[in-house]
Amino acid sequence: MNLIKKAKMQEESGDIDAAINTLKTELNNNPKNILLQIEIGNLYALIGNYEEASGFFRRSIRVFPDNKDVMEALCFCLCEIGNKYQYDRRYSLAEAAFEELLQYQPKNSDYLFNLANAFFSQDKLDKALSLYQKSLALKKDENTFNNLGNTFRKLGKYNDAIENYSKSIKMNSELIHARIELTHLMQNICDWKTIKSHFFEIKDHIKNKKNGKISPFTVLSMPNIDIKDQLNVANMWAQQKKIKAFSPKSKLTKQKITIGYLSADFRNHPLYYLIYDILKNHDKNHFETKLFYSGPIEKSEQFDLFNKLECKFINISNHNDQESAQIIRNEDIDILIDLSGFTRNSRSMVAAYKPARIHINWLGFAGTMGFYFDQSLCEFIIADEYIIPKKLEDYYAEKVIKLPHCYQPNIEFRPNISKKSKEDYGFAASSFIFGSFSQSIKITEEIFTIWMELLKNTSNTYLWLLQSNKLCQTNLYNFAKNHGIEKKRIRFAPKVDFEEHIVRHQIVDLFLDTFPYNGHTSTSDALWAECPILTISGETFSSRVAGSILTEIGCPELIMQDKDHYYNMALKLYNNQSDLIKIKEKIIIGKKNSNLFKPIEFCKRLENLYKKLLI
Repeated sequence: MNLIKKAKMQEESGDIDAAINTLKTELNNNPKNILLQIEIGNLYALIGNYEEASGFFRRSIRVFPDNKDVMEALCFCLCEIGNKYQYDRRYSLAEAAFEELLQYQPKNSDYLFNLANAFFSQDKLDKALSLYQKSLALKKDENTFNNLGNTFRKLGKYNDAIENYSKSIKMNSELIHARIELTHLMQNICDWKTIKSHFFEIKDHIKNKKNGKISPFTVLSMPNIDIKDQLNVANMWAQQKKIKAFSPKSKLTKQKITIGYLSADFRNHPLYYLIYDILKNHDKNHFETKLFYSGPIEKSEQFDLFNKLECKFINISNHNDQESAQIIRNEDIDILIDLSGFTRNSRSMVAAYKPARIHINWLGFAGTMGFYFDQSLCEFIIADEYIIPKKLEDYYAEKVIKLPHCYQPNIEFRPNISKKSKEDYGFAASSFIFGSFSQSIKITEEIFTIWMELLKNTSNTYLWLLQSNKLCQTNLYNFAKNHGIEKKRIRFAPKVDFEEHIVRHQIVDLFLDTFPYNGHTSTSDALWAECPILTISGETFSSRVAGSILTEIGCPELIMQDKDHYYNMALKLYNNQSDLIKIKEKIIIGKKNSNLFKPIEFCKRLENLYKKLLI
């Protein structure tokens, strides 16, 4: 039988592999038959083997450079190859595929967009910027405007970013990720002029469950998003695609429990000041600890310290979720603790593959990780009685397990508080300093308005904030001016090393916490420096962290239930500074006697919890 006819019959019967092999035999007999090359390429493409298909199409295009069908087939394969590499986080290979693609179709806006994405993922921002702009010159597209906005944001060109996000939303008002990016950036620069309309649109989107493209992290600081909304957002995000989980692991038979910690933040990050001493002090006779790192490689003391721990340090940053889950599975992990949740560079969906016996959400993400269809993404969340009281447990997909003390650990030895004066930082000795060293994204219009009212109704007072970006400072100055507050009464603390940062806390008379996203590590920093911090507790996890820490250290009188009480208490403490002195004395005692800065004791309680989970 003619081999070509035989291959056709095999193809029609669905045996594509056999058809390919038959045509390859014929090709051996006729190596210059380009039509055979094309047909084999078509069959490989049919079964999704685009690498092999592209090889046959490349050979064909050299003979038929003007053949439109072959050209389109090759471009299709290269695009699929590039997209797969991009998904798999093999960005340099994606770049190579898209660059080859553009040799054949240099004016294809979609291919320019794809190559720009590959550059963006590698932080080659100038190249990404140029290609997004070239793509837009050929075709206006809402996603390209959005990604161009992302590039400008990363470059620190916030006005250009806002312009492009706005263009994206104007083209498609339902493009929720563009609205989220715009709103998040407006929060970061404290531009509140039109932000409420975006908050409303996002709330409506969540209510109607239109799609799952809202990152759960982005809504934690939005004042109109409640605890029920947060659960819905987490559910939608987790359920964007179906994942086939590994088969359940067999029952634990080892003597040692193997703990895996998964994080993008084993580096110079606030997580270091919380978790490092826990990892260092695990009982090595009963526990084996492994770290799975998905963040950037950086030259920092903290990154080196994590690497030097007596733990196996496994870098999964260049692996996709499925590959990362398989790596974790191969390490025979009993308990996998996700320390990043839905934050940057995280591997939140690894838990859906169920690579360990037990999966826990703890510390890095201030909220639930939601339901993955018919089961929770993580089986447990670690909390305490204050963070998640019984009445709020239904808003968490995970089973809530509670530590007997504050859920947040701290490293034991922070910098010593060397004596500094207000004059050392440019303030008058007689002045009263309100402070907030939270990130600018946590400062809402409502909270800043309260701070302005405090300045307006007190004398010789200042508000000391952490220096952020220039647009943020300008916007806050303008907002203050509109409330009758002089620019000189708001000051910004520049970026300094951690030791100096802790030391300068001591000159603040009263720290004012943010709401609905409290200070977390920054609250512990203030208390280590023996400074009072006034907070508001709501229902969400992120709005109860400072309350949990203050409860632990023995100062519940600094926890307010609403903004009116918050303002009145701040004013009362200003007017009755003897009360502030008494509170400071309580903090000093609590710092010594509470469990807040005792990681060794914390580690023992945590290990007892781990053991109970595996019984």
